[in-house]
Amino acid sequence: MITSSMTYKEMYDHLAADLGKVEYRKAYYLPKAVKEFRKAVKFPIWKWYEYKVPSTNNKYVIFYYAENANFVEKPKTGYFLDVFFDKQRYVVKWGVCGYRYTPESPIKAIRQIHAYTSHFLHRYNERYIKDDSLSANDIACRYLSRNDIAMPIEINESINKNIENYGEGAKQGFRVRDGICFTRTGCEGDRDKNRVDAMVIVYTTFMSEYKMTDSQRFAIDKEHWEKWTQSYMDFIKESNNGVLSLKLDP
Repeated sequence: MITSSMTYKEMYDHLAADLGKVEYRKAYYLPKAVKEFRKAVKFPIWKWYEYKVPSTNNKYVIFYYAENANFVEKPKTGYFLDVFFDKQRYVVKWGVCGYRYTPESPIKAIRQIHAYTSHFLHRYNERYIKDDSLSANDIACRYLSRNDIAMPIEINESINKNIENYGEGAKQGFRVRDGICFTRTGCEGDRDKNRVDAMVIVYTTFMSEYKMTDSQRFAIDKEHWEKWTQSYMDFIKESNNGVLSLKLDP
């Protein structure tokens, strides 16, 4: 079981060891979910199952989501870890991302932990779904199913005029399908050797763009475009025949 005393790298490696069992269980539940979806007359529809890995006691929620009738037979699938740290609940995902220590450094693959706070999920429901009947797992399933593609953007004063009050770790956010995610980020590694072993991103709150001002939306569009352009140029520069191969350091 992961604990708050672990390093981010230890958390990632511990969760990655569960991957085979969780993927097997995801395939096992799929026919059951599809059978339920075939009966649906109202969409979107989703189904989730709890699964605890016997060898680690890590508790997962495995989910399936059909936005409309076209996805009944092949729903979107995913999973997250359900964990409590210091009496606070977090929905945790993990993966690998490209990271550049400085603008001149090559892109490296690093371990990444994404932790969604209860407050974030509450705000997502309040500001986007607007359904008080949903459980926390329902909300997490809806968010993760709909917002699996995210564009990192810099949160500047044009987007949040009070951003300087929150420190450097709050200056990265994400633009997703349904709105803007505000986060706190932290890295661990050996700064003297320009090495980052792992990163954690804690999702603190959510805003719908429809509730933001025109100037805020303009600033978000500007950051989105600049980040997309930089990402494209990085890919062209560092890919080989259209393939970008990144490997994790041990």
